[in-house]
Amino acid sequence: MPIPLIAVFRGGYTGESVISHQSAQRMMDAIDRQRFDPFYITLTQKHWSCEAPNGTNVPLDRGSLTIDRGRGSEGFGAALIAIHGAPGEDGKLQGYLDMLGVPYQTGSVLNMAVTFSKYTTTGMLRDLGFRVADSLLLTSRDAGTEQRVIDRVGLPCFVKPDQSGSSIGISKVKTAAELKPALDLAFAEDPTVMCEAFVQGRELTCGVIRLNGEVRALPVCEIRHTHEFFDYQAKYHATDTEELIPAPLPDDVTRLVQERSAAIYRALGCRGMARVDHFYTGTEVVTIEVNTTPGFSGASIFPKMLEVSGIGVAPAVNGLLDECVQRSR
Repeated sequence: MPIPLIAVFRGGYTGESVISHQSAQRMMDAIDRQRFDPFYITLTQKHWSCEAPNGTNVPLDRGSLTIDRGRGSEGFGAALIAIHGAPGEDGKLQGYLDMLGVPYQTGSVLNMAVTFSKYTTTGMLRDLGFRVADSLLLTSRDAGTEQRVIDRVGLPCFVKPDQSGSSIGISKVKTAAELKPALDLAFAEDPTVMCEAFVQGRELTCGVIRLNGEVRALPVCEIRHTHEFFDYQAKYHATDTEELIPAPLPDDVTRLVQERSAAIYRALGCRGMARVDHFYTGTEVVTIEVNTTPGFSGASIFPKMLEVSGIGVAPAVNGLLDECVQRSR
């Protein structure tokens, strides 16, 4: 049986494309070349292209997702999606692959579309009985918007583009005077904005992965930083940010965070890798966000959790590909 071709999707349409390229390279480096034949598929707003791992350009037919290496048209057996933001995290790319019959490691179109909206995700979790912060969704602004935000979620609060990642466009608002510029920033990123009540507590995140049909919660990570919140600078550039894995928590709190993260993963219909973000207030765990294409770069938390768990990066990536190929067959 021929070695299956693997499409490693990278790039995308947002400011997260830089991180996407780093995540894709980490995945590419982990792929077992004895079992899989991987190629990069790079997406921008205007162009799709294909490259071999060594950087050689390969002719790509975007309509059929096939390549031509001089042997005629060849199709892909599976895909790894390393695109953060649109169109890899909002269900669009998943729908394209579904129509072509190419399996991928992330959740379905519905799962990705739902979880890409922060407000929809927390609303569903609230209805399912999980503790989340109070929030307000804005699709437009008028003279009373700022007061309505304060009345609903209070101060301090967070103002976030509803559909974005890597903390792009997010502000922590501590005073009424800071609210307008925060809304301006968020609306510049996305036409829908979520205002969320502030939760005081220890910042925790927990990765979840399904391998061999088993959902596994990874070691919990506690994030410590000197910024107002875990923003883009704190995530990728600050030298004083600490990511403690495993988090120094009481055993019962660790179990609660892991069990809740796995339960949320199942409840939302996630697949492959996901990361669930929480705050621990000292008495309860409050869930903030679900990331269904977590960063996979050298600076990202998810690969570090995989290593600490004992699973390892390469076994995880190749295990996800095995599941994709099995679904294809």
